[in-house]
Amino acid sequence: MSMESAHGRAVDPEELLLRTDWSSVEHCCPNVAPATPAILRQLLDDDARNQGAALRDLQHAVTHQNTFYSATAPAASFVAAILGHPRTLAIVTDKRRGEASHSAEEPGFFLRVGLLDWLGSTAEDANEESPAGYAVDIEAFRVLRPTLFDAIHPFLTDREPEIRRAALASALPLLTSPLLAHHVESLRKDVRALAADDSPYRRRAIETLARWGEDVTPLQQDMDMQVHAEGCADDPPF
Repeated sequence: MSMESAHGRAVDPEELLLRTDWSSVEHCCPNVAPATPAILRQLLDDDARNQGAALRDLQHAVTHQNTFYSATAPAASFVAAILGHPRTLAIVTDKRRGEASHSAEEPGFFLRVGLLDWLGSTAEDANEESPAGYAVDIEAFRVLRPTLFDAIHPFLTDREPEIRRAALASALPLLTSPLLAHHVESLRKDVRALAADDSPYRRRAIETLARWGEDVTPLQQDMDMQVHAEGCADDPPF
């Protein structure tokens, strides 16, 4: 069933899934996790708990321990295509019941943010000197970088700050593609702001600026001081 995306494009999840012969690809643990198309369908379930479970399966099966599988690239294509789907605005958690710290309810977040984070972390892994996985599966993902950037780009100006930050952070590892280098200057100011922001994406922003030739020493020192302060307690842990 087609549904209008946030940016006016009709999204038909089933049609997207039919573009891949899922019997010819696999993820890390076919005997434990659901098949990849089942995971992807459940991302758009009408129950947020099932969507959160699907996000967890995406993170732990399709890219298990930062490894690329033959299902990784087609799954990334699907995720990019559904980013604007209304159901990706569901509030989810990727933690199982009982995994939350201090027995508290795990705070929720937009599924769209979780999907952007997955694309960004996978793109970051693809930039490693020796990524884990078969070369053909890694290259299949790298080839997608311009397509993934095009899907992420509309969310760089999203009305929700969490989505804007997640979109920018997910786009940064993609810019290592020579085909996307022309976007660097237009994003530099926003990356500087992200590097100075107290967010989970700060490290990636600082590393990106360093890769672009900027002096990030003050930012790194500030972050090191923040980490040190957060790691200190007033009383010894006796």
